Amino acid sequence: MSWSASDSSTRGSAPNSAVSMDSSSPLATPISTAGRPLSSDRLPEPGERQPSISSSLSDQQNKERITVPSACVGCRSKHLKCDGLSPCTRCSANSLECVYVRSRRGFKGPRKNGAQGKNASVPGAASSCPMVNPNATKGPHVPTGLATPPEQRLQTLPRGLDFPVLEVNQELVAYESKNGSPGLDTRERCIEAFFYHFYPAHPFLLPRAHFMALRKQQPLDALQAAMRYVGSFYLSQAPTTALGIEAERSVYKADCPQDGFRVQAMLILTIGLDGYTYQEKALQILIDAQDLALKIGLNSREFAYQHGNGSEVLEESWRRTWWEMFIVDGMIAGVHQKSSFRMKDLPADVLLPCEEKEYASGLIPQAHSIGDFDDESFDGRDFSYSSFTYRIAALRNLGKVLSSRQVMMPDDGAVLRLDAHLVNWRLHLPESKKECITSDGQLDEMLFQAHMITEATTVLLHRELSELDSSVAKNVTSCAPHKQITPGENYNIHAAKTVQAAQDISRLITLPVPLVKHTHFFTCVVTLGSIVHLSCWSTLMSFYQDDDLKQQLRLNTGALKTLWQVWPSAGKAFGQVKGVAQEIFAAKKHQAEIGFWSNFTNEEVMRNMIEDQTIMDELQLL
Repeated sequence: MSWSASDSSTRGSAPNSAVSMDSSSPLATPISTAGRPLSSDRLPEPGERQPSISSSLSDQQNKERITVPSACVGCRSKHLKCDGLSPCTRCSANSLECVYVRSRRGFKGPRKNGAQGKNASVPGAASSCPMVNPNATKGPHVPTGLATPPEQRLQTLPRGLDFPVLEVNQELVAYESKNGSPGLDTRERCIEAFFYHFYPAHPFLLPRAHFMALRKQQPLDALQAAMRYVGSFYLSQAPTTALGIEAERSVYKADCPQDGFRVQAMLILTIGLDGYTYQEKALQILIDAQDLALKIGLNSREFAYQHGNGSEVLEESWRRTWWEMFIVDGMIAGVHQKSSFRMKDLPADVLLPCEEKEYASGLIPQAHSIGDFDDESFDGRDFSYSSFTYRIAALRNLGKVLSSRQVMMPDDGAVLRLDAHLVNWRLHLPESKKECITSDGQLDEMLFQAHMITEATTVLLHRELSELDSSVAKNVTSCAPHKQITPGENYNIHAAKTVQAAQDISRLITLPVPLVKHTHFFTCVVTLGSIVHLSCWSTLMSFYQDDDLKQQLRLNTGALKTLWQVWPSAGKAFGQVKGVAQEIFAAKKHQAEIGFWSNFTNEEVMRNMIEDQTIMDELQLL
């Protein structure tokens, strides 16, 4: 496996570090718990001179002048150069209050010859991680850090790398002012951004108030490093590159305690790397997290009680950590289709999580087992189960489908039995779980993900038997390899279920909540639905209205573009879906020119082509 942006990129090593680093990898190559490297990168040839990071940093700093978006009020009033830190060096040295005010003229971006990119705009990034300067990510090979390699990134981001305060950050600004914390430094703002933006989609750490209290009582260095890394995705000024390397080094340090908090840190790092297009690296760290979890006994019911320190909230957090790892393992196996769903076969008797409001309040009810949940329709007991539990149940159904595909394609009887699990999941949802929006207008993210998983599982189960031609979308591989499907002339029941599931995925986009609040795995589910829409549009099947298809594609591409504000994986998917849509439009236009539309009136042909051209124009603007 190689993480370099180019096979010809140079190698370097960080001084005074036990972790060797491929200078062109997304992160420093981690050392597994067994002490062996996690990847087989090329070793330097004997006598090959390896430039140090510190020397390359000094060369880079001499060549480039860094531009910051704005100076603080104190430096600006004295017409002095400001380094953009919070607080800046001058204010800190003079014990002055350091305040930033948005410029009325706006930031015009870095100088033409200056440092480029998100991390380059933060000259203090090196202070966040003294071993690495994120400004050293220049040239075609992306020599260090988490900047997306050129072959994995489109030419431009939807709003620019150093985008101003937008929908994502606006919510954080409101959150900070509401909670009276406007003077936080960048690293602490990353922690707040983690809780405000990322945590609701993956709520397995302690709730914010409990976490803040715990970190005053004991060191949580690796966990906080991983939180800062993921939180930095939502802040345009944060040094994501440096924070990412710092997080991985913290997790794999030899003196990092082998406990549940380390498992949590590795799980956060896994999710972040996967959303940043580093799927193989994420999978490696997830496997290490699973190994450590088994080693410390996190899969046993007793672990929560033994390591809860008398706190029911911490006990609940340990249960959630195991089940969240189960969820992430299943999602990675399902959407990327490159790994087995390992955790579905691991022995565990961990009790089920409670509702999110109960967890946040600290009032934890009696927990139930997965056996209780499976028998609820037959034992007569009237237990209520959390949305998190129905999310787990949806993943278990996905595991059944993935298992059926490991040996050979299931026959019709097996498909019907698997489909019964999906139908039963929907039928037995309580009335309070039928909708993802609660009665008070709030999103139930756990239930949203449960529906998302179920629709994606339906597509995976039925698409290969649907006879929907997949060749048109062979280049849409950002999430999973292309799966060839033999096309047919008949519209069968599998096609109907596949198309319905793809439409239901698009409907999830329309829920009145910010898309960036969802898990990044929604990117791959939307991409999966887009492949179905593109297959139908390319063949102009009569069962699917052309206008409806265009609206579905508008929704999906718009969602991918919005998610791209935070997750580079969405940008890659957006570019591929957009490219296929343009190819289909060109093919349809050619067919019109050679008489394919002979059975339509001229007015119908012109109206259809104008509408198609409108879609293409919109895609060009996205």
